Amino acid sequence: MKIKNNKNKLESIRKEIKKTQLILVAATTLLLSFGGLFLNIKSNDKAFNQDLQNTSDLITRLYSFTKDYSQQDLCDYMDSIVEELPGVDVISIVDINNNRIYHTHHELINTQYDGKHPDFNCHKLGYYTENDIGPSGPQRRTYSAIYDDGIYEGFIMTIRLQTSIKSVTIRTVGLFLIVTIIAIVIELFLSRVLFRKIKKEFYTFAEDFEGTKFLVDSMRANNHDFTNKLHVILGLIQIGEYDRAVSYIENISIIQKETVSRVMHAVDNPSFSALLIGKIARASECNVKFILKEDMVFNSDDIDLPSEALVTITGNLIDNALDAMNTSEVMSKNDRSLIFGVYTQPGQLLITVQDTGNGIPDKIKDKVFENGFSTKGSGRGVGLYHTKQLVESLGGSISFESQNGKGTCFMVSLKR
Repeated sequence: MKIKNNKNKLESIRKEIKKTQLILVAATTLLLSFGGLFLNIKSNDKAFNQDLQNTSDLITRLYSFTKDYSQQDLCDYMDSIVEELPGVDVISIVDINNNRIYHTHHELINTQYDGKHPDFNCHKLGYYTENDIGPSGPQRRTYSAIYDDGIYEGFIMTIRLQTSIKSVTIRTVGLFLIVTIIAIVIELFLSRVLFRKIKKEFYTFAEDFEGTKFLVDSMRANNHDFTNKLHVILGLIQIGEYDRAVSYIENISIIQKETVSRVMHAVDNPSFSALLIGKIARASECNVKFILKEDMVFNSDDIDLPSEALVTITGNLIDNALDAMNTSEVMSKNDRSLIFGVYTQPGQLLITVQDTGNGIPDKIKDKVFENGFSTKGSGRGVGLYHTKQLVESLGGSISFESQNGKGTCFMVSLKR
């Protein structure tokens, strides 16, 4: 249950990190996009003014060559210029008598200009730009003065309608929205790929951390077992059995080294190895001989199985076997053994845990995996129930064989 709680906490942390990451990606992209959009619109606004001023200066210079044109020739000439200037909607030429001698809308030619008159005294450059309203609606216009040998003869208005400016702004906003959406999609995809890598590393770290916890538990159990062995050594020395003390020390050292070596050689999962070493020490405390089958092997590449699930299933079965041999009837036996085996091949896993307890009576065999059922008193009976639930959630099966007075063997089989 503790491992399950830890897994839930890790999953909660993982989801919180993912949620925060998505919010940051979206918020950062939106802020950058809207900031860029704002700057782009401002830049476009300045560009509109500059284009109008440049165009107005050009038209003013061209007009100086058309003074001798007839009105029809002037009209045709200016129409051709307007067609070549996509950034200009309207051109109006007003003489000193406020008569429109040319206007893009031909019906206004030779009519009186009754709009705002430009004040070039305040604009020494001879041109300036402002927003106003004319016959064509709201507009941005640039006024340019017309001089002939230094004598003021009227002015030219180069106009960009606000509807045209807005259409450009709308296209700009639309383009930015499309780019923003594409950027967010790409960033979410890349963040998902990155997060999968982080998740893998995160779970690897979590598994190593769980493995460390099991090693700590193993060390505690070994410490208790080691204290008992020290008492034996001390007793042999006190009664003068020095040779037997030396032999005892050499024997337990060899056994301990061989046990750890066998586990590490047969099992390549750190958490699983740590669990087995801890359970071996625990069995020693209970005066139970923990036997590892000679041909056992666990290869992580053979089967995709979370370490937490593997540890929970195996830990519960071993604890159940130790409990089965910790009764008063069984403790009197000379041979109390727990035989453990684990085997993998591509896509398959088999775990066996066999004890030499009294076995499971026939009358309760059907109740072994029921929630809350136990022969050890109230508050028990959840280990095998949860183990069965976990095994089946992984697509596997759990079964057992038992003989009265001889013991029980639990078997877990998984195919993935």
